[in-house]
Amino acid sequence: MSTVTVLEQNGTLRAPEVVELAALAGLELAAAATLLEKESSGGRNIFGRDGVETGGFYTKGGPVTKAAYLLYREHRAELGAQGVGPTQLTYPPFQDRADRQGGCWDWRVNTRVGFDIVSGLIKAKGVRSGFRAYNGSGPRAEAYADDAMKKLHVWRERLDPATLIDDPGRPTLREGDTGAVVLALQKFLNASFPSYSSIDLAPKRYGPQTAKVVAEFQRRAGVSGPGVSATGKLVGPPTWVALEHFGFR
Repeated sequence: MSTVTVLEQNGTLRAPEVVELAALAGLELAAAATLLEKESSGGRNIFGRDGVETGGFYTKGGPVTKAAYLLYREHRAELGAQGVGPTQLTYPPFQDRADRQGGCWDWRVNTRVGFDIVSGLIKAKGVRSGFRAYNGSGPRAEAYADDAMKKLHVWRERLDPATLIDDPGRPTLREGDTGAVVLALQKFLNASFPSYSSIDLAPKRYGPQTAKVVAEFQRRAGVSGPGVSATGKLVGPPTWVALEHFGFR
């Protein structure tokens, strides 16, 4: 069973993107899954249910849309701050930070910002104190942190590499290989990840350029461990599984 499948089977939405965004934020995947489970039942893009007035501009627990969010933000100072999105960004400066990066209403932006914040808090304060600080202070924050640690333990067991079997039955590719499978991989990387993949397809060879792109894909997708070359010099079962979850066929 792959990492993405474990996430999906346990209620995490948009699991391949969660893996990617957690890796980009430097956040342990189990901690990312814990955050989404606690804040939005696995990554739902919803408004929170904090005890503030809505002004009729949004529905508590309802979907976050750009239009509703912008109306909420316009009246936030008078009505009070509400949790927003999959990571339930509530503190106005956090919402503003997401807005500067593309919009707090956007699922990917909201998730990335929330992951970045939690990652920074954990690195600065430790895991439990990091979760507590994300929620705030006082008895409720302490209870939040206690529950987060319980959920984190469960997620770590679910995502233990020893319990994951990632073998899609594809040939292992190595730097220097040529052929149809290499070309198919290169075409997929170029088409799917143009921001960092522009492999020259003419040689039809797994060269240094391909290795560099594979390494970047693995980094962004959180692929590591046995059977993985951090420098991208081979594509083995764990990397194939990640590629398939991003659409490789």
